Amino acid sequence: MKQTNRLMTAALLLACLLAQAVFPVPARAYDDMTAGDACLSLIRRYETFSREMYYANGHWYVGYGSQVAEGAYPDGVSEEEAETLVREDLRTIEAVLNAFFARSRLSPTQAQFDALVDFTYTLGPSWLAGTSQLLKLVRGNVELSRRETARAFGVWSHVGGVVLPGLARRRLEEAALYLDGSTAGADEFAYLAIARESGVACATDFAVYERGGVYDEFPVMLRLGYTLSALRAADGTLLRPGDPVEGSRSVSAVWEKNAYTVSSYRDVGESQWFYDYVMELSEDGVVGGRGNGAFDPDTPVTVGEALKLVLLAAGHEQLEPLEGGHWASGYARFAAERFWLPAALESALDQPITRLAVARLAAGAIGFGQSFAESPFADVDNGYVTALAEIGVLTGTTAHGDDVYYPDESLTRAEASAIIWRLRSAVALGTRQTVRYASRDFEVASGVPLNRYDKSLFSGEGKTMTYAEPGVTVLRGVDISRWQEAVDWNALAAEGVDFAILRVGGRLQNSGNIFEDARFAQNFSGAKAAGLRVGVYFYSQAIDVAEALEEADYVLSRLRGRDVDGPVVFDWESAGSDNPEGRSNDIPVSVVCDCAVAFCERVRDAGYAPMVYMNTYDGYLKYDLTRLAGYDIWYAGQYNGSFPTFVYDFQMWQYTSSAQLNGVDGGVDMDLWFLR
Repeated sequence: MKQTNRLMTAALLLACLLAQAVFPVPARAYDDMTAGDACLSLIRRYETFSREMYYANGHWYVGYGSQVAEGAYPDGVSEEEAETLVREDLRTIEAVLNAFFARSRLSPTQAQFDALVDFTYTLGPSWLAGTSQLLKLVRGNVELSRRETARAFGVWSHVGGVVLPGLARRRLEEAALYLDGSTAGADEFAYLAIARESGVACATDFAVYERGGVYDEFPVMLRLGYTLSALRAADGTLLRPGDPVEGSRSVSAVWEKNAYTVSSYRDVGESQWFYDYVMELSEDGVVGGRGNGAFDPDTPVTVGEALKLVLLAAGHEQLEPLEGGHWASGYARFAAERFWLPAALESALDQPITRLAVARLAAGAIGFGQSFAESPFADVDNGYVTALAEIGVLTGTTAHGDDVYYPDESLTRAEASAIIWRLRSAVALGTRQTVRYASRDFEVASGVPLNRYDKSLFSGEGKTMTYAEPGVTVLRGVDISRWQEAVDWNALAAEGVDFAILRVGGRLQNSGNIFEDARFAQNFSGAKAAGLRVGVYFYSQAIDVAEALEEADYVLSRLRGRDVDGPVVFDWESAGSDNPEGRSNDIPVSVVCDCAVAFCERVRDAGYAPMVYMNTYDGYLKYDLTRLAGYDIWYAGQYNGSFPTFVYDFQMWQYTSSAQLNGVDGGVDMDLWFLR
């Protein structure tokens, strides 16, 4: 493992810094832990000892792979000296893990801490962000079986995209240490490391089994035109479900060419690119011919046909037509209610569907939202097309040296067959959409409404920013606190401002004392007199439900007798790196959500419309948005941009903090409020 450690060392220090930038270290009443003998034992066994210094990848190393200055140990080191160097290397890792556990209010056992220190020693702390099963396990968000726990560690056994046997064995020992307090239990597990192949989609290339048991199943593996027959070990042994698990193995897939039993089509030949797509779907009864032995691969697919094919491929139930309606009307209504189908197409079910429309439908059907990455196609910049292209469901062609998608062309039956096959494969593989933030990939939360705003419908900037979508009323507003000094509300109204969100008060970051916004009463009366709709927000630093309820009650007391026709907003924000001692830095996601729900429910019970404010950091890292699905969201991000790229849905967008408006000195926050 020395080579792995050499490759990881430089990245480790950078990753530690990044982790602390994303997760500020809080003040806490937490007893810091240090790595124990179990961790050192793993390092000694897996990091080959070198008494002499050696040079690799631009650095000098010695002992158990510790990076040192040139000439630092001309006579080499003893094993005791090497262990001292390792302990120094571990200090940064220990600090990052201690900060993580304190922030999450978790108390690991010494064995668990040792397992995670060793894990982080080889990988770096990047795993502390994201949505991995291991992170969910450590945080207590999921309950995993012993085998699932071993796999949660084991999937991190790759270097250069390839599973290293020594690293995989080390991961299983870390899992056993985490579970039992001893590495001895690693012999309970055995893994399969499956070689990756071009043209093969695999749910995972690393599976864990109980040694002495049987292979109850293999990971889902899909190859167009073939069926998985077996797995072949390096010694030639063929493995099939039901065979005994005798030990860990590196294997490759054995494929059998499909022999289709359905009748062939006279216009679908084996040399045509769509042959296997059409024949596999025909074999499964998904598609069929058009009569006279023909498939008509170049015939356009209608909206109705696309609806049924896509929804069933995505795993939705078969739907009956609406009473007296088109045969596909049930599918159309289902998709239209979820905004996967434009309203105009609901009454055009026998018309050809475009390649652009099918992208929106297919993305929604499998729970994907827009991707905000650069489009892979020169002729379309559409987030749904990009999202499906990223996972291989949609492909284009090359024309004049560019990759193109032809979004406005009709979808043919051959093209539809390819999309449906790939869509079914994505569902079978459990493919999830990810979003990249702070140099990390996060799984998009399942079941949370997604951003469906059309970037082409935004226009203007500053005080002229607007959005034009049929059926959506857009109001332009400002959010104001005492920092704006005197405000001329009539002048703001004349600038086209429709509403104001006023700070009613807040809680101090360090002391936790509640304060009143000194200009709230004056701003409220001024905004109402100018004819604006008015909502309010409270700057929360709540660290438990009791404080959140105290904040809600304070807000309600200040609203008594006032005509509030806008939202009442819970504005919780972590103090962050600007204030490392801020009390809100130490709050785990579960508690932040508890506070938001308590505040919003108290506000709702009082007859007001609750809303939750969040920036990108808090939206992705401090909230579990599955718990906030019942509340409107006010999103602050992409300041001065032309389009909000937050992956989740929101009803209000704070799009700038520097608008210049008559009636307010200096820059001011401006917002769009979307009413559907």
